Amino acid sequence: MKKILFLTNFKNSDPEEDRYLISILRNHFEIIPIHPLECEQYLSVADGIIIRNIWPTYEYAEEWERFAGIIRDLKIPTYNPLTGKGDNRGKGYLVDLYRKGFPVIPSVDKVEDVNKLPESEFYYIKPKDSCDGFGDQKLAGPELLEKDLKDFIIQPYEEFTSEPSFFFIDNVFSYAIVMPNRLDEKGIEQYEPTPADLDFAHKFVEWESLPYGIQRVDAVRTKKGELLLTEDEDIAEYLYLFDLEEREREIVFSVKKAFKIA
Repeated sequence: MKKILFLTNFKNSDPEEDRYLISILRNHFEIIPIHPLECEQYLSVADGIIIRNIWPTYEYAEEWERFAGIIRDLKIPTYNPLTGKGDNRGKGYLVDLYRKGFPVIPSVDKVEDVNKLPESEFYYIKPKDSCDGFGDQKLAGPELLEKDLKDFIIQPYEEFTSEPSFFFIDNVFSYAIVMPNRLDEKGIEQYEPTPADLDFAHKFVEWESLPYGIQRVDAVRTKKGELLLTEDEDIAEYLYLFDLEEREREIVFSVKKAFKIA
């Protein structure tokens, strides 16, 4: 049975999903659950690495980057792979996607570029390397000039009716959920997306081009009914498994395929 390091952080606010996944995956692998900062000693015996709920990585960003570099150098297969172009590399990709005309919340990373955004009374600033709204601030336009916005992105304040998320396993749509506000995480429901919704989400799956793994496309639905990307989660995304019918078989199958297990 292959030895798999299961990177997680049982001390953050959402440990139960990972405990559940470990209980399922132990039917197929020898699982070693461990925090990223404590696992270097096991790399010599690891057949693969599953990267799960390791947040908040911004608290140990330099150590994580060093460790990810070691994994790449050793060519240990990881799930998800460390090749993602989305939140795996910070939120700067939103600026690039907006510049290229993708349906994302308008985003810039310089105060002098605010005129490239739709006019708004208020703006959100978000650290490029953060998660779960940590460090986000809502500011009036003149307040932007008073802030040091290095390593932040700037977005207009968007009114929205809901926040859907689309989950793809090995680039194939698996399920979708929707909630009124992602930061509250209340009223979560599974839902069937429309063809137009899936066309929207597929744009970002094609852009990511992950060879395998789980991708979560997070969006807001504006009051006009338009979907705009808020985040493209390509590593360690929360899966909302407890809000779904059973889906763990699909996830296990994908992990087995990534680690070349029949």
